[in-house]
Amino acid sequence: MKSLHLRRLRRPALLSAAVALVAGLTACGGTTSSETTRTAPGFPMTISSCGRDVTFDAPPRRAVTVGSIGAPMIAAAGAADRVVARTFETSPFPGQYADRLAHAEFVAATAELAREEIINRTPDVVVSFEGAAVSADDLAPMGIPVLVTRGYCQNAAGSFEDVLADIELYGKLFGTEQAAATEAAALRGRINAVAGKQKPGTPQRPAAALILARDGSTLNAYGATSTVNTQMTMLGLNNIFGDVAKRQFGANTETLIQRDPEVVVLLTQGDQTPESVRQALRARPELASMKAIRDDRIIVIPFGYTGPGPVAVEGLEVLADKLAGLR
Repeated sequence: MKSLHLRRLRRPALLSAAVALVAGLTACGGTTSSETTRTAPGFPMTISSCGRDVTFDAPPRRAVTVGSIGAPMIAAAGAADRVVARTFETSPFPGQYADRLAHAEFVAATAELAREEIINRTPDVVVSFEGAAVSADDLAPMGIPVLVTRGYCQNAAGSFEDVLADIELYGKLFGTEQAAATEAAALRGRINAVAGKQKPGTPQRPAAALILARDGSTLNAYGATSTVNTQMTMLGLNNIFGDVAKRQFGANTETLIQRDPEVVVLLTQGDQTPESVRQALRARPELASMKAIRDDRIIVIPFGYTGPGPVAVEGLEVLADKLAGLR
């Protein structure tokens, strides 16, 4: 297991800028980082992040997120005011947390510039995903710690338990435990409410969760370790690719046709619209005989509703409503 103990060393000018930012957030009613640092117990704190131990000497004051999950996760933990920049969001979709994150700078960095863009924002922590263009090793020389949300670890199961556990963990890290515990409990209640509406013994309908490349050239499917697989199972759908121990992979057209899903959950990303992805899927003549396409049982939702983060709870509710509309 790798271990990384990071203590930030900053130039006075950068530290002054960070202090000024915190003061500005306090004026808007946020919790000050200095107050949290003075009162937060349990530091130094070591967190295991996808097999890498990362130690913090104090609650982070400035966070940069990479990907679409980190920012909502921090917001759900009650620390949205710590997010200073969001980057590499291929499908920006913070859902119910959008207002809390509206202050954060949005950085559309390319892979070549991402490291410098992140460093220039002097973060105390970067919350990212495995396989990101900028890795923990890239930022370690600058003393910038990187955490990966559990849902994006290679051995992740795509469970809501991982999401709720991360919210509470981030609450401890940022010194917002009570807010995180309250949010986690509320989300758990909403998950249970949806699950409680499913009638025991009801036959599961075969379904597939698919995502088209922005240019429509490739079609990917979601397997057993994806959050959308968990959502479908809770809603009485049987993922036809549930025997594939992967989160996402290139869909085998022959298998897709052979297993013939009755329902397709089609995810949008970037500038795709529900109508554009529907048309792109229907434009594939080899899929015309599938029940889901023939009977127009295609549910279209933003990709962000199915990522391994707190917005997936809202996504579960939206999927339940849309699925009910098909019956």
